[in-house]
Amino acid sequence: MNKILIIEDDPAIQLGVKEYLSSNGYEILLSSDGKEGYDLGIKENPDLILLDINLPSVNGLEVCRILREKNFRNPIIMLTSMSDQIDKIVGLEVGADDYITKPFNFRELLARIRAQLKYASNIYRNDEIKATQEKNSETIRRHLLVVMFSDMVEYSKKMNENEDLALTQLKVHDRIIENAVIEFSGKVIEKTGDGFLSTFESAANALDSCKIIQQQFKEYNSGKSENEAVKIRIGLHIGDVLEVESKVKGDAINVAKRIQESAEPESIFVSENFYLTVKRKTETKFKSLGAFDLKNIKDPFNLYKVLS
Repeated sequence: MNKILIIEDDPAIQLGVKEYLSSNGYEILLSSDGKEGYDLGIKENPDLILLDINLPSVNGLEVCRILREKNFRNPIIMLTSMSDQIDKIVGLEVGADDYITKPFNFRELLARIRAQLKYASNIYRNDEIKATQEKNSETIRRHLLVVMFSDMVEYSKKMNENEDLALTQLKVHDRIIENAVIEFSGKVIEKTGDGFLSTFESAANALDSCKIIQQQFKEYNSGKSENEAVKIRIGLHIGDVLEVESKVKGDAINVAKRIQESAEPESIFVSENFYLTVKRKTETKFKSLGAFDLKNIKDPFNLYKVLS
């Protein structure tokens, strides 16, 4: 229910307008004084104000001006016997949205009120849409990124057989990957147990980071038994992603994950997109593996293996 404040010192007009608007479904607030009406307007923030000009304590023009200075944004309709053109102009210039002279027709008054409320509603709706769009544009960014997925080989089996050993290996695993990603200007987006999702702005940096990771695991595994060794698979892909508040979403994430699942232990598999991006920027050799049908990915992907 819309709330209308009537600031009018003529009791007969005040009562007549109140009864007519109440019968048409509006909640009515009343004031007979300029200062009191201004205070009530600030306190109650009505959807619309009907404002007389000749009022005790503070005249309606001054009330309108002060309300607008205090950021009262809802419609104000001047309702007055002052019908000179200059009075209308002054009323509109101090912030009124419409001007109705006495005597007036109640049906015309109702039509003008409805028109002002509808217009104000559309303005607020557009403001909300604009604010939402501006907020979204600040928090959602679509851009091209290198996506890296990695996981530890047989981690679940290790946890089942020797939980203490598996947790020790996981700490080593996390330290090596996190340090290498950060060293090459990457970003760790998410960790899920033994799985890492990371992103890079540079394909060359991503490749160097992954090569260092695998090299450090080989050094760690040197002299250890098969059960003590930590082996990982890595998948690399480059594609369009949505970045939302430090999270990344999009098909490129799924592709990188499926490439990692296809990779051999202690290897780095990359998509053709990644290979074509980086091949002229590195001396690293690649082996073409042909087309792979990746789980839940519609089209086959040509994959390449990074050769050490």
